[in-house]
Amino acid sequence: MANPFDKYDAPSGNPFDKYDTPAAPVSRTEKVLRGMKDPLDGAAQLFEQVMPDGFNSANRTVNNWIADKTGMLARLPESGVDGLIKQQEADYQSRRAASGESGFDGYRTIGNVASPINLAVASKIPVAATLAGRVGSGVLGGGASATLNPITEGDFWSGKGKQVATGAAFGGVMPLVTGGIARVISPNASKDTGLALLKSEGVKPTIGQTLGGWANTVEEKAQSLPIVGDAITAARNRARDQFNTAAINRATSPIGVKSTGSGASAVAEAGDAIGAVYDKAKSQMGGFKIDSQANAELSQLQSLAARGLEGKERKAVQSYFKDYLTKPSLTAQSFKELDSKLNADIARFNGGDAYQKKVGEALMEVQRIVTDNAKRANPAAAELFKKADTAWANLVRVEGASVAAKGTGGVFTPGQLLTAVRGADKSVRDRATARGTALMQDLANAGQSALGNKVPNSGTADRLMLGAAGLGAGFANPAIPLGLLAGASAYTPWAQSLLRGAVSNRYDFAEPTAQAFRKAAPMLIPGGAQVGLGLLN
Repeated sequence: MANPFDKYDAPSGNPFDKYDTPAAPVSRTEKVLRGMKDPLDGAAQLFEQVMPDGFNSANRTVNNWIADKTGMLARLPESGVDGLIKQQEADYQSRRAASGESGFDGYRTIGNVASPINLAVASKIPVAATLAGRVGSGVLGGGASATLNPITEGDFWSGKGKQVATGAAFGGVMPLVTGGIARVISPNASKDTGLALLKSEGVKPTIGQTLGGWANTVEEKAQSLPIVGDAITAARNRARDQFNTAAINRATSPIGVKSTGSGASAVAEAGDAIGAVYDKAKSQMGGFKIDSQANAELSQLQSLAARGLEGKERKAVQSYFKDYLTKPSLTAQSFKELDSKLNADIARFNGGDAYQKKVGEALMEVQRIVTDNAKRANPAAAELFKKADTAWANLVRVEGASVAAKGTGGVFTPGQLLTAVRGADKSVRDRATARGTALMQDLANAGQSALGNKVPNSGTADRLMLGAAGLGAGFANPAIPLGLLAGASAYTPWAQSLLRGAVSNRYDFAEPTAQAFRKAAPMLIPGGAQVGLGLLN
């Protein structure tokens, strides 16, 4: 059977014949066209290699009869398509050599890449979801593209094995290259919602904490180095203090108070600020009537107390009804007195035996009913109470974390805050924590992910000695302390701000552009394979 690809090299009427004339210089256009023709030659050559000798002999006979009668095809030598391709390649390379060219044939490689056959191969390569999947697709696609390149010298099958291996290797690298470009355009840090949250709350992780993974691990270990290790530790401690401040400010933000400190003293200041708002709200409670809702709730409570309590305990509860709650209304002063007395008695009875604690529980219910009534009658004060309640609920978590931070002056880690968040969750089966909606949980999770749960070692004798050793090494080689000092300077606040911005600040178009690079990987895989083969040749 005639080989349909041979017509491209026929002696007459063949547009590629001129490329094989040694005397003629090789133009750029000719190189590109030869590159586009290579997959056709490779396919014909491969077809001949897998077919039986009898078929190939008959094919040569038919091909040469057509060549002799019509001139539309080139005659095949006894070595068949394989021999013809190697002969044409030798002529092509001799023409290049006559022009002073050798080595990598860039324009021919461009033709290889632009070949419709290679473009068809690229269109069939799937876009995998994971990097490993994309590399695997690259290996297969690159190998498939390389399979169609002709073998121009030496043994066919050993040469084909080298081609496929090279194409697979370079094809597999292309997703890594496009992925790397995508990471530069839009790093993971720029898409990390946890880092974005920390940034919005005023927390500034180190560059290692921002990048995470191996970068964070290296930075952690580098804390043991002299000089630069102290700078890293100081930067990490700043981030931890900023996290503490952010948590405290999260608690006090409903009441419009902002802190700049951290540790037990800052937590205490936040508690005092919230207490002041409660006092202000109570002071705005004007005179009000005991409304129908409060009357119904108080009557039910009085009935329960009469049945469940005896002796002095019952009298302790009943005295409130006698002295305050049987009156049609409460003045601002009488409400203040009632609330103060309730606070004192609740604390006293809750510290007693189980029977007295029932009195304390009853009085807490009295306080709730009356306070709710006062809020309904004084909306402005009720709004202050609401803000203070929200702030207090958050501060309970912060206080729990600060208590757990022993030996650090109450400066807690994200992990300690997360534990406190779980401990304060009163939902059924800790459902809020399980769903990620518990108070302060978003901030605690973001801190845990970026900052971790380790307390950096700072200012210890071993670090001071290592620092002195690093400076002393300057007598042996001045580059040692200079390098350490340069590394330390990278952990100053302004330098860290620049580094963080470089990996975490991106425009809106960055991520779509990065995704476009990732999706382009399949189309570039055959091109990568052809570049690799061009370098191999």
